[in-house]
Amino acid sequence: MNLSKHTQSDLNKLKYDAGELVLSALENDDITEIMLNPDGVIWFESRTSGMVPAGTMPAFQAKNFLHTIAGIQSLYITEDYPVLETELPLDRSRFEGTLPPLTENPSFTIRKRAKEIYTLSDYLHRGIVNQKQVDVIREAIFARKNILICGGPGTGKTTLTNACIHELTQLCDPSQRIVILEDVPELQCAAKNVLSMCTSKNIDMSALLRITLRSRPDRILVGEVRDKAMLDLLKAWNTGCPGGIATVHANGTIAAIQRCCDLAMEANIPKPVSLICETVNVIVSIERDPKHPAGRLVRAVTELKGHKDQDFIFQHLATMEN
Repeated sequence: MNLSKHTQSDLNKLKYDAGELVLSALENDDITEIMLNPDGVIWFESRTSGMVPAGTMPAFQAKNFLHTIAGIQSLYITEDYPVLETELPLDRSRFEGTLPPLTENPSFTIRKRAKEIYTLSDYLHRGIVNQKQVDVIREAIFARKNILICGGPGTGKTTLTNACIHELTQLCDPSQRIVILEDVPELQCAAKNVLSMCTSKNIDMSALLRITLRSRPDRILVGEVRDKAMLDLLKAWNTGCPGGIATVHANGTIAAIQRCCDLAMEANIPKPVSLICETVNVIVSIERDPKHPAGRLVRAVTELKGHKDQDFIFQHLATMEN
């Protein structure tokens, strides 16, 4: 990563405020998330051990850490605006921080950027997907169907999306222009014709989607849709740019489509059932499973077939059971 826009003095101060425990976790590839709770306890989530307490950080140090990150990123976090949503300047990990009065004491969550891409073959080898699910996902990518990846927080939606993007680069015309939109850069694409954009304090996801339509996209990929920008995404996918991928927070297929409805309706339109049915083709549902060796599995790959009397019609193409 190019850190030239940050001075060495900024980065030294940031490392000092982060402390050895956080810095060592950033270097440990087994650790995927670093969390500080308001009680001062730091928790790690790792691939091999799950969620474990790892140490503590004093409130004053955590406050300094948040303010240093905000200063480096030309942002601010105050009592009047006690939230910091940005990327960690050290490695571009996703960073979410809070101060009182939002939380009793400072807290933060660091979602580390993946250093390697897991492929669908890797998922198959680990038993997170079965062969039929892999075949259906690959066919959907090749046929330029729009894919919605859903799951709860920490289920691995972004990692699975990166696996799908890897398949896209292997299966499809390398000249296709891929536009990637995110709040924080987490998606990774090895294609040659790529335009990646991130939201900012003044440019939201809806604005990025409008920019995208003037940027000659073939496929539009969105890291996560969480507000009325869903309507803009559905319209963008429906205007000659099939083959997109996006993620939403939802606990299953039906909940994912309802989530699409709810978010689109934030734009003050009636229930957009027809638009969703025309646009969303395949839903991939991933969930946590503490009994599974990998801690998660893809529960189902489902096709949205249409609607009747405002109710959606689904066809399960491949579940973990078949």
